[in-house]
Amino acid sequence: MGKEKYYQYFVEGEDEKKLVDVLKSDMKLIVSGKSQVFNVTQQKLTRLRVMNLKPGTTVVLIFDADAGNLQILKDNINFLHKEKVVSEVICVIQVRNLEDELIRCCNIRQIKELLGSKSEKEYKTDLIKEKNLAKKLTEKKFDINLLWIMSDTGKYIEIENNAQKIKRKCDNKVDK
Repeated sequence: MGKEKYYQYFVEGEDEKKLVDVLKSDMKLIVSGKSQVFNVTQQKLTRLRVMNLKPGTTVVLIFDADAGNLQILKDNINFLHKEKVVSEVICVIQVRNLEDELIRCCNIRQIKELLGSKSEKEYKTDLIKEKNLAKKLTEKKFDINLLWIMSDTGKYIEIENNAQKIKRKCDNKVDK
C-alpha cells in the first residue's frame, strides 16, 4: 500500500461515537481514524466541516435507517465526492438503529441487558458513561461479523452498506 490511509467517521450521536471509538482503539476491530458526531441524514456537510481532512481521507458515514432524510444524505455523499481530499465515501447503515445492531451482534435480547441498565431509556446514558465498554461487549459475546451487515429495505434501500470495508480481518468472535 505504501501511503498511509486516513479515515474520518461521521456518526449520528454520542452513543455511536463511543462504540466506534471502542471498536477502533480498545478492540481494534475497525480501522483507526477520527470520529465526530454529525448526523449526515439531518445536516448538510460544509467546506468548513471537511477543511481539516488530509488528502486521501476515506470518509465513513454511520447513520440509522429508522430516521433522517435520504436527500440530505445523497447531497452529503455528492458533496464529499467533489472534495479533492476525499478518496472514498463509505456508508454504514444501522438497520434500524444502533440498539438493534447491538442486540443482533451480542448475546442479549433487550438493549438494557448490555450494560445492566434499569430501562431502555437509561441505556444510552449508561453507554456513553461506560468506562470499560470493550469488556462489557466481550462478556456479551460481541461478534463484529454480525454488526452493520444488513441492508435497508426502506428509504435507504438504494444506499449500499459497505461496513465490511472498515472492519479488520479477525476471527469470528471476540473471546478474550
